[in-house]
Amino acid sequence: MSVKDVINRLKGKSVHVVGFAGTEGAAVVDFLAGRSVTSITAHEMHTPGEFAAAYDRTHLWLGAEERTAAAQRLLSYPITRQWKDRYLQGLERAEVIFVPQSWFRYAHNAPLREVQRRGVPFSSMTQLFFEVAPCPIIGVTGTNGKFTVAHLIHQMLVQSGFGAYFSGNDRSHVPMLYYVDEIPPGAWLVLEISNRQLVGLPYSPHIAVITNIAPHHLDDHGTMEAYVATKRTILAHQSGDDKAVLNADNPHTAAMASSARHPYLFSRIHRVDRGAYIHDGHLLIAGDRIEQRVPLAALQVPGTHMIENALAAALAASLAGASAPAMAGVLSEFRGLAYRFYLVAEIAGVRYIEDSLATNPAAAQAAIASMDRPFILIAGGARPNATPEEFAPMRDALQRSPVRAVLLIGDTAPQLARALDGTRIPVATVQTLERAVDEAAARARSGDAVLLSPGCESFDQFTDYRHRGDRFAELVRALAVRA
Repeated sequence: MSVKDVINRLKGKSVHVVGFAGTEGAAVVDFLAGRSVTSITAHEMHTPGEFAAAYDRTHLWLGAEERTAAAQRLLSYPITRQWKDRYLQGLERAEVIFVPQSWFRYAHNAPLREVQRRGVPFSSMTQLFFEVAPCPIIGVTGTNGKFTVAHLIHQMLVQSGFGAYFSGNDRSHVPMLYYVDEIPPGAWLVLEISNRQLVGLPYSPHIAVITNIAPHHLDDHGTMEAYVATKRTILAHQSGDDKAVLNADNPHTAAMASSARHPYLFSRIHRVDRGAYIHDGHLLIAGDRIEQRVPLAALQVPGTHMIENALAAALAASLAGASAPAMAGVLSEFRGLAYRFYLVAEIAGVRYIEDSLATNPAAAQAAIASMDRPFILIAGGARPNATPEEFAPMRDALQRSPVRAVLLIGDTAPQLARALDGTRIPVATVQTLERAVDEAAARARSGDAVLLSPGCESFDQFTDYRHRGDRFAELVRALAVRA
């Protein structure tokens, strides 16, 4: 469907956009109102006086002056605005409602559930982009590793000479709708897609990648089965020659191969008939024959999780036409990403590694398993209704690792401490990140590492995982100055 077709379909309709100060709502209003769709009612939980600050927080990819100009543009469109005191009023007249991906998490959005039950069509920034995308899409989802895999795919395509664009699923990346006018039809767009973006999405990417699935976001979906079903949505609407890249070592994703249209599997453990696997020191991509080889020694970031990320990225990039030399070059230059197992500094022989995006036990388990030197783990944070057993993956990985001590912070410190009862691992509850960094620095020896991999979300003490990761980096830099 072309942009013109979509705009003609929406012109004159009663279009409601929820959260227009947010990343997604602002992008939808910009896209539609900028193309003369003005029958829009935009809803915002903030007051007019709070709008600029709210817009600043959700548009971190723009500089300060650009944010000011963009916010003023948003306020200049000739549309209806419903601020905090009139939030969601008039929904009964809506013909289509654009919602942000987390709308269902908030009690003040209860009226939206009612109009949805009455059959009013819902849409989203993600759905709108799939409708107007001028080029093929590679979509990457999964519990862990999806951002890293999407980033690597994009870089492999760029290094192979393709026109390629990338959009991540957070406020530090340009939302996909802003690319529409500049992407040529022959390019690729690589998207990181969250479980919340998949809810109700009636489209699938041309190449769909699921990195892995582990218990997470169960407060969103209610059960593990519902969470897995939501992830499966990325495959549900594939057709023609569309392809699925699935983790053969993960039971949830491996089970999806039988229903996928054109499945390609990757495995760190064993050979696969069609896909990617490890053999004799190489990452092999194979169909009816061995088609591409990438030396495993190209990987600079340690750990089994990074091998899996490399397999998923190389397989998907290969299906899009990337070359083996380009893949090897990208993997050899990759040093990690902020919030995702990132080396902040080395001080007096101690490496300080920030992995704040490890917001669930499975993610922290992967980071722990990748440690190849003695280390001190900083863990804990927010996890609604957490039980000690939920942290069993971290406990089991720690017992197989060269860990020296575990320092616990945040609301889940008691549950984590109970999960580690009975192990011989020294455990201390220090509550705050500041105390944890100081204690870790006092305990660490040259040749050790200090790893922040919380296994929990951050909302007890921080605004989000970025805030937590940035604070860790600040504290480490302060250590370096003192040293």
